[in-house]
Amino acid sequence: MENKAGNPKTIRENNQKVLAQYLFKHGTTSRAKLSNVFQLSSPSVYKNIAQLIEQNVVLEIGEGGSEGGRRPMLISFNYNMGYIVSMDLKGEYLKLVLANLALTIIGREDIRIRDYQNGQDLFVKTIEIINDLMQKNNINHSNLLSIVMGVPGSVNQQTGEVNMPPIWFNVGDLKRIEDLISKAYPTCKIVIKNDINLAAIGEMRYGIGKGFKNLIYISVDMGVGAGIIIEGKLYEGSRFSSGEIGYSRTSLQAKKTLEDEISIRAITEYIKDHVGINQDGRAQRFLSKDQKTINITEVNNALANKDEDLLSIMEDVTSKLGLILSNICALLDIEMIIIGGKIVDFDYNIKAKLDQILKDYIPIEVKTGFSSLNDDEIILGGFALSLDEILKEIAIF
Repeated sequence: MENKAGNPKTIRENNQKVLAQYLFKHGTTSRAKLSNVFQLSSPSVYKNIAQLIEQNVVLEIGEGGSEGGRRPMLISFNYNMGYIVSMDLKGEYLKLVLANLALTIIGREDIRIRDYQNGQDLFVKTIEIINDLMQKNNINHSNLLSIVMGVPGSVNQQTGEVNMPPIWFNVGDLKRIEDLISKAYPTCKIVIKNDINLAAIGEMRYGIGKGFKNLIYISVDMGVGAGIIIEGKLYEGSRFSSGEIGYSRTSLQAKKTLEDEISIRAITEYIKDHVGINQDGRAQRFLSKDQKTINITEVNNALANKDEDLLSIMEDVTSKLGLILSNICALLDIEMIIIGGKIVDFDYNIKAKLDQILKDYIPIEVKTGFSSLNDDEIILGGFALSLDEILKEIAIF
């Protein structure tokens, strides 16, 4: 590590970065252990660790056990040197979570989006909540290192443009919101990412996708979208619009997009128009009170009782989804498909049907599974993104 080309400052920063990253991942150790692991001289390790302690990146936590000689002083990464916020804006609520660098949750809040007239009002309240959480936990603003927001729509990371925002957002709103947050936390890095892409990262790092380098996270909710991981990295495409599979068509003759055929919104409309058309009130039983979405309890009761109409709907939804996914898997050599969104709430064996379609259509084995992070995959994806960036820059704090 010491022998890399570069000036002394660059070598020192590289050494400190590697040492800090090792401590972050492996926990408590001694300077002697670090010297052995990285084949660094003891003086070099002591000097670099001393500087990391001075920067509050590393802590001395006490003496370790003795094997006959002097007890070693144990050191650990300081997971409270900074804090990160992750937000999920995909649904009816803005979910906000504040954590330290060990992902110990400091606080979380759910803010109902419809209570606010526009994005700016919502984020004024969001900043108030972040400030309150930090004040209650004695956290300085300067220690808030990163805020990541997961939003519906494709986000151009170069221009900040959001191409498919939710109804209450517009492009100007997002730029003003980013400026608003930056003004409140001038030393904090602000990142806006597509929510499904963050979900894919979250599942790969902390969920059912752990250990797979090539996977797809597919969300079937009010919309349909996918996050694509290739060789362990998020693939966003040249225009940051990868994964918009809702625009796909299931045949040359198809007049509707995949989203218009299999989303929760599409299922709701199909129930309204086709289920129990000759039986008064039958369709309404499967809908919410405002008839804008489905009543999942009633739908699942009907599926459990082998209702032919609803079984036919789910068969059609799964067949069309399976066709699109089999084509993507064959093209990209995908190892794992993770299914998320409200579609997983249906009492219907989507996984078994998809497994059979994939087996019938393509010659490669593809594993399937449901999202495993209790609807926090977007939040955890934001945390993973923050930690990666923080650890890259660890030596310059």
